[in-house]
Amino acid sequence: MKRILPLLAVLLWTGSADIQAQTRFLDDRVTLSGFGTLGLLHSNQEHADFVRDIGQPKGAEQGWSSRIDTRLGLQADIRFDEKLTGVIQGMSQYHSSGDFSPELMLAFLRYSPDPGFQFRVGRLGWDVDLVSDSRYVGYAYPWIRPPVDHFGVLQLTYIDGADVTFKRPMGSDLIWARFFTGRTNSRAYLSDELYANFDADHIYGGHLNYETGAWRFRAGYTRIESDVDYGGTLADQVAQIPGFNTRRFFNAATGFEQLEVYSVGAIYNPGPLQLQAIWNRDILIRNEIWVDSAFVSAAWRFNDLSPYTVLSAVRTHDDRDDPLNSNIEQRTWGVGLRYDVANDLAIKTQVDRIHTHSPGLLWRNTDDSWNGGWSTMVSLGLDFIF
Repeated sequence: MKRILPLLAVLLWTGSADIQAQTRFLDDRVTLSGFGTLGLLHSNQEHADFVRDIGQPKGAEQGWSSRIDTRLGLQADIRFDEKLTGVIQGMSQYHSSGDFSPELMLAFLRYSPDPGFQFRVGRLGWDVDLVSDSRYVGYAYPWIRPPVDHFGVLQLTYIDGADVTFKRPMGSDLIWARFFTGRTNSRAYLSDELYANFDADHIYGGHLNYETGAWRFRAGYTRIESDVDYGGTLADQVAQIPGFNTRRFFNAATGFEQLEVYSVGAIYNPGPLQLQAIWNRDILIRNEIWVDSAFVSAAWRFNDLSPYTVLSAVRTHDDRDDPLNSNIEQRTWGVGLRYDVANDLAIKTQVDRIHTHSPGLLWRNTDDSWNGGWSTMVSLGLDFIF
């Protein structure tokens, strides 16, 4: 944490200066903006370390940790003309490389000749459900972090490809659809001793949206076909067995080569009240295994204060004996409070009670004897945009 705070302060200060200079110099054709989170989490769990998502190799150990939630992002929006624009976004967060090295999260061109049509090409966010495209911008949602039981098992951060969006008004309502295709590389940690490298060379899908009054609805589908390699000490041990095909063994155990994701969600936001409910089903086609994850959330804004509550759950449906101890079954109850100090700054606090039946992918450094139980997480966060 001592190294992160000065870095964030310097980047925030210099970034603000660059915004003013670039905007004046390029006659408002380039707009620089940013977002970030300073996060602290206290865990009372002595048998395992808590992670935000399956891409994090290490988690928050017992006591205080700033590792899993702290991040800083910078974005440039470029306007070439009224129809052609571009976006470039970089972000520093704790991710699969085991450090805070910056990543290129977005880099695309957008062509929109009229309000009813949009085409984008480049590096795009994977907006599989209603909240996933903003899950790294803490200021955009009420919670400290998106519910881990749901968003923690999402496999992709972005895709390199293209998408097309069609919008059509229906009276005062709006119906729109997006279709996408592309590829990406990612890494998911199954345990401390095993990780999977995804070379997802065939990704395609889309979602249908309907907006009426304060309601937003979405139904989505994604299919991911990958070449998967495995690493870590467990993979190295298996590779030492003469005549044994490591990749074939782990692919048979996981079924990661082909994955389908179904998503249904709704948001109701009439003003002070905000209700959200989202459900996903990830189907591992080869082994007929699926993972259900969902959450419901309610927040109410009183002037600058927004109390909220959230309930989430995740469960692996697998009739086998779980050969890699990767199956998950967990529920989380959370309550929190957001205080908007200014138009671009929010302070949050949240308490989560987690009931773990099977730790699976969402915990690190687990004791061999730990099969789950109750954990309490107390989180503090400072979210900002600029």
